[in-house]
Amino acid sequence: MNDFDVVVVGAGHAGIEAALASARMGMRTACITMRLDRIGHLPCNCSIGGPAKGHIAREVDALGGQMGVTTDYALTHIRRVGTGKGPAVQTVRAHVCKTLYPQIMQATMGSQESLTLIEGTVESVLSLNGRVTGLRVIIEGEEKTILAQSVVLTTGTFLNGLCHEGQKKTVAARSGDKAATGLSPFLLDLGVHLRRFKTGTTPRIKLSTIDFSKTPPMESEPEAGPVSFIHDRTFPKYDLLPCWQTKTNANTHELIQENLHLSAMYSGQIEGIGPRYCPSIEDKIVRFADKDNHPIFLEQEEWSTESVYVQGVSTSLPAEVQIRLLKTISGLENVEMLRPGYAVEYDMADPLQLTSHLMSKLLGGLFLAGQLNGTSGYEEAAGQGIVAGINAAQWALNEDPIDFPRGNSFIGVMIDDLVTKGVEDPYRMLTARAEHRLLLRHDNADQRLTPIAKLVGLCSDERWQRFSSKVEKINLGRIAMENTYLYPLHNEILTAFGTAEVPGKLSLFDLLKRPEMNLNQMLKLAALCDLNIHLSSDPSVREQLELAGSYDGYIQKQEKLADQSKRLESLRIPAEFSFMAMSGLSYESKEKMTRIRPTTVGQASRIPGVRPSDIALLIGHLRSNRKPHATV
Repeated sequence: MNDFDVVVVGAGHAGIEAALASARMGMRTACITMRLDRIGHLPCNCSIGGPAKGHIAREVDALGGQMGVTTDYALTHIRRVGTGKGPAVQTVRAHVCKTLYPQIMQATMGSQESLTLIEGTVESVLSLNGRVTGLRVIIEGEEKTILAQSVVLTTGTFLNGLCHEGQKKTVAARSGDKAATGLSPFLLDLGVHLRRFKTGTTPRIKLSTIDFSKTPPMESEPEAGPVSFIHDRTFPKYDLLPCWQTKTNANTHELIQENLHLSAMYSGQIEGIGPRYCPSIEDKIVRFADKDNHPIFLEQEEWSTESVYVQGVSTSLPAEVQIRLLKTISGLENVEMLRPGYAVEYDMADPLQLTSHLMSKLLGGLFLAGQLNGTSGYEEAAGQGIVAGINAAQWALNEDPIDFPRGNSFIGVMIDDLVTKGVEDPYRMLTARAEHRLLLRHDNADQRLTPIAKLVGLCSDERWQRFSSKVEKINLGRIAMENTYLYPLHNEILTAFGTAEVPGKLSLFDLLKRPEMNLNQMLKLAALCDLNIHLSSDPSVREQLELAGSYDGYIQKQEKLADQSKRLESLRIPAEFSFMAMSGLSYESKEKMTRIRPTTVGQASRIPGVRPSDIALLIGHLRSNRKPHATV
């Protein structure tokens, strides 16, 4: 009972994925949380996915994670996003029922083999000779020691959490949950650099008090498909719901300006740094004073209640101001507020003190994941959680850690950004952060990551069979298109079809590169030309074939750039390498590389402030085996 391979602290989105990954890899795993009934709780919005976040949710699923599977069953609303911006950006955004989602997660965790759930409060992590040995935990008022080879901290906003609503302060991690106070002193004593970050949530309003004649609906798109690769469809409990649109106006902005001094954020009460890409409504009004309005989306949180999340109105204004603010908005003139919004500030740990496997550089076997590392968002947390869980298990097994480079996933981009560049405000994943994003699409996450899931034991037989069958159909389809040709004898048909003639022979795969051509048109043209070609009817296979043909040139260019990046990543920097002893490097580069300790030349090249000339010098040193003196 008190002896485990891996112990995960916290059971939010990061903790769930870390604990399930470790247990599914066969590790004796414990997940310790302050309240078992809050496993999988959704404290902010009811959304999974969206721009870049949808990519991460699919990647977590491709690695054998749980987020996508649960989303498909708890679904209340889904639609495609980024459809006008090309395949690199396109993904899905789903809403889930905020009671059903945690129920499914709790049942999944409770039934998982090799996983023990413990209700308690972790006070400290124990160590010996620079390695984790266990934890000190308070369970039912009694202090106990739990032994472990590795520990994953996924504490979210719990470390010294402080909630703000106007001038009112509450020591809490979020509404209804106590803050944790024991782990911050432990981390400080270890040498972890802690800072204060801030996040927030919006008021909830009563569904029946909204005037829907003034709030245009955004209907669900069932054809958007499932989030999980192991599903052919979603499994909503009832008919999918719409969400609704409205926006702020001059009256809203004027009211906020008049009451800024009452906001916890603008009255000086909050010292934590808030998210740049998900600002409070107060921040929006101040920072974007030239805007006449800001969009608002009304999202029903559960099937069985009237609670509606007011997306776009995160605030720390007093409750009495919040209700007045809401009533200035079209459709909300007579609205009833069920719960005010609030801000929460909390301790976060500097991710520059982590390796690329999310292990602390200060203590072997200690892994950190999720909001504790300075990120925001359920999906970012889940992505870190599954990586930390995998590598905590690998540590316990004395196996090499699993790498997630920038070129293979948005998860890899996020982790590299965190451990190489650090964070100045809560980090949110954006598609623009990925330099090879055409290779990291929502639709091909399984082809990039499911082989890794298979390697570490996170891929079920069902998932591998589906994946292998899909890949085989894609390969056969591409071979068929590349080996079926059009000739000049078909030019009359081509012209009648509205596409250019061919001077010699042209494969159907190359025909797909023409901007006016898609897969269905190609197949129609092939039939008119009496060309015998058979492709799988599986929509996911056909999607891959069409994208491969249509974007072949762009994909090849990105693959060449990714290969160049891989070469830099293959140049390893020895752990004992002394940057300070290396002649020719600028002092700034010496200081930054000594502090961050990059493990590859590629990582060193991405450190802000490190010059290309310094990287060239570093490559020269490594290739000529001229090792400067090791640090004493």
